[in-house]
Amino acid sequence: MTVGKLYAQNRLHACKIYCINSRVINVAGSINCVCFDKTGTLTEDGMDMWGVLPVDDRRFQAAVKDMALLSREPLQLGMASCHSLTLINGALSGDPLDVKMFEATGWKLEEPEVADQEKYDLIVPTIVKSPAGRGHDELPSEIALVHQFQFSSTLQRMSVVTRELGSQDFVLYCKGSPEMVVSLSRPETVPEELNVTLQTYTEQGYRVIALGRRTLAETSYTKIQRMRREDMEKDLEFLGMIVLENRLKPETEPVIGVLKAAHLKIVMITGDNILTAVSVAKECGIFSPGETVVNVTAVPAVKGTPARVFYTSPKDLMAVIPNGQHDVEAGIGQECFKLALTGKTWAIIRDSFPELVPRLCTRGAVFARMSSDQKQQLVQELQGLGYYVAMCGDGANDCGALKAAHVGISLSEAESSVASPFTSKDANISCVPKVIREGRAALSTSSGIFKFMVAYALTEFISCIILYAVESNLFDLQFLFIDICLIVNFGFFFGKTRAYAGPLVRDPPLTSLLSFIPLTSLTLHVTIITAVQLGAFFWVRQFPWYSDYKRIPDSYACYENYAVYCVSLFQYIASAVAFSQGKPYRKEIYTNVALMISLVIMTLICAYKTMYPAQWITDYFGYIQPPAFDFKVIILCLAVSHFVLVVFAEDVLVNYVLAKIIRPMWKKKAGLTTNEEKFLAVDRELAAEMWPPVTTELPIKLNASVTELRAPLDTAEIHFRAERGPESSLASHEMADQAL
Repeated sequence: MTVGKLYAQNRLHACKIYCINSRVINVAGSINCVCFDKTGTLTEDGMDMWGVLPVDDRRFQAAVKDMALLSREPLQLGMASCHSLTLINGALSGDPLDVKMFEATGWKLEEPEVADQEKYDLIVPTIVKSPAGRGHDELPSEIALVHQFQFSSTLQRMSVVTRELGSQDFVLYCKGSPEMVVSLSRPETVPEELNVTLQTYTEQGYRVIALGRRTLAETSYTKIQRMRREDMEKDLEFLGMIVLENRLKPETEPVIGVLKAAHLKIVMITGDNILTAVSVAKECGIFSPGETVVNVTAVPAVKGTPARVFYTSPKDLMAVIPNGQHDVEAGIGQECFKLALTGKTWAIIRDSFPELVPRLCTRGAVFARMSSDQKQQLVQELQGLGYYVAMCGDGANDCGALKAAHVGISLSEAESSVASPFTSKDANISCVPKVIREGRAALSTSSGIFKFMVAYALTEFISCIILYAVESNLFDLQFLFIDICLIVNFGFFFGKTRAYAGPLVRDPPLTSLLSFIPLTSLTLHVTIITAVQLGAFFWVRQFPWYSDYKRIPDSYACYENYAVYCVSLFQYIASAVAFSQGKPYRKEIYTNVALMISLVIMTLICAYKTMYPAQWITDYFGYIQPPAFDFKVIILCLAVSHFVLVVFAEDVLVNYVLAKIIRPMWKKKAGLTTNEEKFLAVDRELAAEMWPPVTTELPIKLNASVTELRAPLDTAEIHFRAERGPESSLASHEMADQAL
């Protein structure tokens, strides 16, 4: 049963896809839902600077693409200092976003040299210097990075405390998502048109980062080292936004097309802005042309007002989904609209509207601003609906989701590779169809091997039972020849058939070996095997040269033994061919050269043992030949008839009529949905209810002003403060109450 997995693992290794848990390979064959991270997975890992949008007097200035034009601008100082870069062998090392941002300023980074033999840490800060040729009158030439608060995906920001050369004040620069930086900024410093400007760039797929600062007057170095993060990151002055380009990887769009053609559910789970995520989803094909994108927005309960959920879309969904035209099996209803929502909405709905979670998971395609924990929650909810989930990501914040998924595929050799059974050396999603193909091939191989081994055992059992009728049996060396030369031989080469390279089909291989179809297949085979062996057994007794078996100690040689044994040899060969299923999961059997050579050689050997065996062979294997040649021909004719019947039964009756016609019709007519297919039941409910109630705009004003943008503090922020102690928790709740 492990042969298919081992060969699949070797083939994946040849494609630079490494597997540390071969048991997951078979599970990969059942995947019907694939979740992707965005940055570094669907899009390029590195980003290119597009430009910056400085703020002056609460207004966005014209976009600046040449950072040299930002002389003496606080925005440039923040870009040069707000990062966590370091020097390794003289080269900048750190987050690719930080590298691009810092390189765009033209500044230089200098770190203090500390000898290896130093016993104590030196209190010497990292320094950034302005480009050569700029005097002190134009721009501070040096800025010391005094203290850092590292980036947290939960908090969606990072901060750096700096001190300019010649200045007595410390300045904190904070960089993060626009929503978070705005919530920490003073309202009088944030442009009124921020929402419109942000939407303009994110809808085009740009990555937007906001920057703010705060002057820490009358503060000493010692006090800064002791101050809490939440006490510093507040009352910021909003400086502007940094716009970066994040291009799709060339492999992304074709791979998404392959997966969608197989009707796999595709989900994007990202920490980026929802508008950017939706734009990338449209560009790569997660949203098909003509599909309606419904934005789900949840409003928390505030001062007696209950929590509410709104569904908005630029066009009326009811015009897209005609009533009574929802065929769940054909995917019509599901393909008309898809949902997009943020991590904040996800958290509110899980707390206040848990009954909506299955619907969001079934129809959701883009989940933005998701924290690491929320990514893991989403994967687990999808699994609870009966999806077999694969997660593909490259970052540390994907580790939880990679570990929770049925199949985790890491595109990084860092932290995420430890949490996932698969790691691709090629950092693009082209590995996903390969893993699914090999998983389906391995699953098909395991199913074929299982049926072959069961058929082998029953064939041998039937032979023994029939021969018991005349008090005979198979000779020891006959058993040995069957077990070693036929069964072990075919079983070893059975899994060498490669995965089918054509299009992925919609339905994965059956995962249950004891379900209706495999048992029906085995029943048909056993019936045919029994009929052919009984035919040979009774036929040999009709010839005039036949004589009854007279028991001799240590010998089972008789005409019945010859007839049953010789015809059964060809039955094992026929079973190996019949159960070696080809497309759509594996290539055809003739492409497996090793198995074909083995089948041909063993067929010739068995034909020789049946037709023209030497005397020493009959003596060695303990059987006698019939004196008439015509019965030997009858044995071959029975073998050929058996081969035709079992191949017809497996390929036509089982794999086509039963699996593709009768089973879907019966399942659809009965409306059966197993516990493992809850998502189909949810989809039927949605089709019947014409859900969701879509409007073209929100009935209430959300984020209409800077004050309202600041209001909903992120729940992760409150949770972070609560971990710092009762005093911090109380302060956070007071801030939330004031904001609300």
